[in-house]
Amino acid sequence: MVEAAQAAEPVAFRRGVAGVEVDWSAGTLTAQAGSAADIRMPGPNAARPGAERRARAAAEVKLQAALHELGLDNESTDKSGQDHAAVSRIEYQSNGGVVLWLTLRFADIAPAKAAPKPLKIATMPFELAPTLVADGKEARLASATYRPCPTASSCPKDAIPVRRDEKGRLVLSGPATEALDSLAGSAVVIYLEKAHP
Repeated sequence: MVEAAQAAEPVAFRRGVAGVEVDWSAGTLTAQAGSAADIRMPGPNAARPGAERRARAAAEVKLQAALHELGLDNESTDKSGQDHAAVSRIEYQSNGGVVLWLTLRFADIAPAKAAPKPLKIATMPFELAPTLVADGKEARLASATYRPCPTASSCPKDAIPVRRDEKGRLVLSGPATEALDSLAGSAVVIYLEKAHP
């Protein structure tokens, strides 16, 4: 039973965004694309490099569209897509065609310091860079990854409890308000009691 629950966790934290798989637990975006072989080439081996370039270009376009939908500006999107994406899997077809998977890590999109402490909340939509608020001050996280925390005892003891306000911001309260400055611009792990549908 435990093994089945563990196998289900990664699936619950994956979502499609603009045709790209976003793994919110691993902190990655993966685009799949393919290209047929150029039949003018003398054979499959000669056709393969061109097919790989075209497949990569198509995957980069998908990644850029997903990044834009996740709220990144065009300049960041272009730089991230071209400079940091890596081929995580590739399949070569016997006729010289190529299918590949291009992966981009959140850490490469928005390099950031590690957060001093994780956060925990009952549930929330997955967001790449949520906004925090405390005592009327706002701060934005560089990136967020998510982990399951179905019971209070399964969350790290130092996780800071937050709640969402009507604007969708994560609210720090009580002594946790002092953590706002140290969390600003950081890469944080957010523990969820339940993955948002």
